[in-house]
Amino acid sequence: MAMTLQLIFVLSTLFSITESSDVFRLIGSSVELDIQHPVPKSDELIWVFNRAKNVLKYYPEVKKTRLFSGYEGRVEFNEETYSLTLKNLQKTDSGLYEAKASGDEVRVVTEYILSVLDPVEAPVLTHQLSRDTCNITLTCRGHDLSVSSSCYKETCEEKEVTSPGGDALSLSVSGSTIVCNHSNPVSWKKDVLEMRELKQLCAAEGEGSVSPSAGVSVCLLKTVLYSIMLILMLSAVITVHVRERLTKSS
Repeated sequence: MAMTLQLIFVLSTLFSITESSDVFRLIGSSVELDIQHPVPKSDELIWVFNRAKNVLKYYPEVKKTRLFSGYEGRVEFNEETYSLTLKNLQKTDSGLYEAKASGDEVRVVTEYILSVLDPVEAPVLTHQLSRDTCNITLTCRGHDLSVSSSCYKETCEEKEVTSPGGDALSLSVSGSTIVCNHSNPVSWKKDVLEMRELKQLCAAEGEGSVSPSAGVSVCLLKTVLYSIMLILMLSAVITVHVRERLTKSS
């Protein structure tokens, strides 16, 4: 019975496919890498970085671990679960981590691709008013990314752009707020603009301009006033002239 269970275990590990898992962490933080496939308690286990540099080796028979150079004070190992914890992560810790079990043969039982990233920079949201009333161009900038959108009154286009490195920059509307968001898999920062500010810009532009209908009304009013003044002047001249003739005839 024991040999049957051992045979089933060996076959399952031989035909299992170990897929690498992507893990993202912020620089200076920690990460715990768990075992993805079961390991017999009698097998030795070794964690390897980038298939070339040994991190830690565990000897189950004597329950001892060997920590390799460069990881002193930064590594914790769980003898029950075989998980590996890396502390105070730096950019140089980014790469492939494998756990290998060795009994009758050496098998890869875990793979992780770790990416250690800096926090994103704070983005900057700016606006520019065009010649058309209430037509406003918004620009969101973050690091080496930029995205622009147009707003008419309270209606804005939502835009997003991403970089090959995983950074994302987006312009979106959340309630009464326009949000410029800069993010990566481990951090995000934003800059905001309230809709009421767009309303104020739109109102200010409207007060500073004169519509064609208003221009026609003013011109028409001036014409009517000039006509009335001319009529009054002619009436006065005619009245004076008639009075003079009446006076002479009498």
